[in-house]
Amino acid sequence: MPSERAVSPAATEEDRSLDALLRPRSFDEFVGQERVKGNLRLYLEAARGRDEPLDHALLSGPPGLGKTTLAMLLAREMGTRLRATSGPALERARDLVGILTALEKGEILFVDEIHRIPRPVEEYLYAAMESFRIQITIDQGADARALDLPLRPFTLVGATTREGMLSAPFRGRFGILEKLEPYGAADLVEILERSAGLLGVSMDPMATGMTRARAARATTPA
Repeated sequence: MPSERAVSPAATEEDRSLDALLRPRSFDEFVGQERVKGNLRLYLEAARGRDEPLDHALLSGPPGLGKTTLAMLLAREMGTRLRATSGPALERARDLVGILTALEKGEILFVDEIHRIPRPVEEYLYAAMESFRIQITIDQGADARALDLPLRPFTLVGATTREGMLSAPFRGRFGILEKLEPYGAADLVEILERSAGLLGVSMDPMATGMTRARAARATTPA
């Protein structure tokens, strides 16, 4: 009888619980990225002052820097809901219709790996982002007709590790462009100490020292 694999790509309930426990719940809990956080706070304050949804935002940078967490915090700060999908999941323009028409006013649509959205789908998003309208085709052939549908104002937040793959017209439709940078040694240690505290475990001082040393080597120019 084959033994059960110790490692699986599928998230377990324990994985989801730990993820929820460790994710920061506010900008104050989010360690590092001070420039990005400061800018986002200003954008949030301006949106709330206008009583309007937040501008569309593009968060770029290497994996693991907190783009998804920042998107969640933006939704929390705006007092709205975040709906998440990914670029590879949006294969056709019609995949977007149900998502966009279901969004309530002010909600955030988070698209991870947004650089992987196919070009036809990307172009379909233009009108949705600019004028909050989409056009769908009813019937086929000689009976085909276009139907213009209004959308409730929403915020698109995209996350990408390859900003250069986005077309200039698509990138230009984001009012907020923020690039996350790798963490320094002090931030990495603070993140580890915060996680250890939440999990109720202790950190070996030697591990802390090794983390500082490795981070310093990673950030030192060659």
